[in-house]
Amino acid sequence: MIALVVVAIAVIYLVASHFFWKAQSWPEGGMRPPTYQGHRGYWKGGAQENTMASFKAAKDRGLQMIEMDVRLSSDKQVVVFHDDDLKRIGHVDQKVESLTASELAKLADIPTLEEVLLSKEIPQFLNIELKTGKAFESELEVAVAMLIKKHQAQKRILFSSFNPLAIYRLSKLLPEVPRALLATREKDPANRFYLKLLLLAPYVNLNVLHLDHNYVSLEELEHFRKRKIPVAFWTVNEAEKARKLLDHGALSIISDTLH
Repeated sequence: MIALVVVAIAVIYLVASHFFWKAQSWPEGGMRPPTYQGHRGYWKGGAQENTMASFKAAKDRGLQMIEMDVRLSSDKQVVVFHDDDLKRIGHVDQKVESLTASELAKLADIPTLEEVLLSKEIPQFLNIELKTGKAFESELEVAVAMLIKKHQAQKRILFSSFNPLAIYRLSKLLPEVPRALLATREKDPANRFYLKLLLLAPYVNLNVLHLDHNYVSLEELEHFRKRKIPVAFWTVNEAEKARKLLDHGALSIISDTLH
């Protein structure tokens, strides 16, 4: 009987947490994203996504912030690349993690995060998405945090990831840097039900949600706003939709084309 009561209380707590949780307070001094962020820089004009060229093109368009993806190379360098292989960009049947940073640069013009942090020719503010699905392994998070500290870039950065545990680890490594949990309802084997439903969101110390623009209705966005959960949206390329989201309280819009 006691066991059933304990289980019932636990279930009630979890349900309440899911429907009534709030985002963690924004880190004091942490950067706040501008209205628009360039998705993987600006590559619609011909530059390759996630490259120094696309980041420079974003600055030329007047963007103050860009979104980018990072993962580790075989020599444990943090490199800026979205996919886990070079089939789509580079036309090489190789995994990113099997090649060195130097090899990746030659094969597909892939920069390192350190190059990006050192550049004065790109937007000041960076949304760094960590591409990791690891539950207990923090190698990427540690490597990224070390670079941010090395270059004293804490006030330039916002972290994001689809991995709730990566968000939690980042909250311990660099608590002064704001953190966003990404979510989508896309059908994909890696997109487990607990990710789609944000079941871990109350427990990972996030400051903001970054949602697929099809994830919620405008009414649901209002509900998030009333619960003091900031929400940014990706990838919004229609000006009218962006305007409506912003009018209903969206924090920021991540876009390929808008600025």
